Amino acid sequence: MEGYPYNFHVNAGNPILKHPYYQKYNMLTLAQIAQLDDGQGFKSLTNEIANIIVTNDNMPILWYLRSIYKLATDTGIWG
Repeated sequence: MEGYPYNFHVNAGNPILKHPYYQKYNMLTLAQIAQLDDGQGFKSLTNEIANIIVTNDNMPILWYLRSIYKLATDTGIWG
């Protein structure tokens, strides 16, 4: 069984780097994400996570989005 490390990291060329959710969040700070959608950025992020079908193929993007969410909660920006 192969898993994912706690923090997100992939090599250049990995397909996740072209995923629409990765493209949406990859150039934003946590503070900027929090301000999306009229200050509901992390609520929107959790809704996006909740609407992804939990398959093996979707695990990389779920891992990435959860990493963002976890950083936001750990730093007190969200939650």
